[in-house]
Amino acid sequence: MRAKRVIAAALIAALPWSAVSAACLGMQVHAHRGAPSLPENSLASINAAYAGGWDGVEIDMQRLQDGRWVLHHDLLTGRTVGGVGRKAVLQLSSADWRGAKLLGQGGGSAPPFLDDALKLAAAQPAKTFNAELKVIYRDCAPVSKLVSGMKQALPHGNWMITSAFPEALRCVRSTDRQGYLGLIVFDPRHADTVSANPLGRYVSQRATAPQLSKQWLANLAATVGAPVGVHVDAMTLAANPQLLRDAAAQSVRVFVYAVGGDAALAQQLRTAKQREGYLPSGVIIDGSAQTFCQAMGG
Repeated sequence: MRAKRVIAAALIAALPWSAVSAACLGMQVHAHRGAPSLPENSLASINAAYAGGWDGVEIDMQRLQDGRWVLHHDLLTGRTVGGVGRKAVLQLSSADWRGAKLLGQGGGSAPPFLDDALKLAAAQPAKTFNAELKVIYRDCAPVSKLVSGMKQALPHGNWMITSAFPEALRCVRSTDRQGYLGLIVFDPRHADTVSANPLGRYVSQRATAPQLSKQWLANLAATVGAPVGVHVDAMTLAANPQLLRDAAAQSVRVFVYAVGGDAALAQQLRTAKQREGYLPSGVIIDGSAQTFCQAMGG
């Protein structure tokens, strides 16, 4: 199953948009941290995403002090998870996590361990489990153990691991030689939109756009190992107007995040289609898959 998905991924990455007949013009559509209107990275949001029109669900993984893996986006608790103060996830124990509570609309339950989410994913072989490693782990042992556990828990093979850290992906590759891995590249000019603190504003005002050239893509494939892709925000895509064409030529998949909103992403992709004749392999969106695909004309 996994080998078939690898071959399919390479074919999708290499095809022009007009040659793909799948839903939403051939793009996979993943729910960003689960379905909207429910607490992000919660079991409820994952369940709703699997039951909805999305092709997969994107979640965030971090490790507790005692080695258990949990679903959480921020490095510190306090925004989406309460009851434990404002602490780094790596400082918390499993007992701390069981005693914590999800915040926001629909919250109140304990935040999930990764094991809980994997049980849901195991029952959904047609839906992609898109899991991001949020923190760099210089020791590969914990990551290797994580990947071995995911392979055992998800024998259907419909899952991927992404990270903003190439070192983390190399750790994954040492354990999983065939699985798809995605390197996340975020335009730092967006820093003020995702961070309300002064550091975010400072970074965004002084940042320059990432340059993802043909050589950069070749280096990515050589460093991480195929099958591999690059997961970018819409601003990075706009700053690299040949990215989709160059990636297709090298069988590198491209996924695009809707950091500036789903409508803005749809507009950006329509522009890219006209410019290059290609669309990305997939998108990670915050709203309805049906609404997004309708905006794309698919």
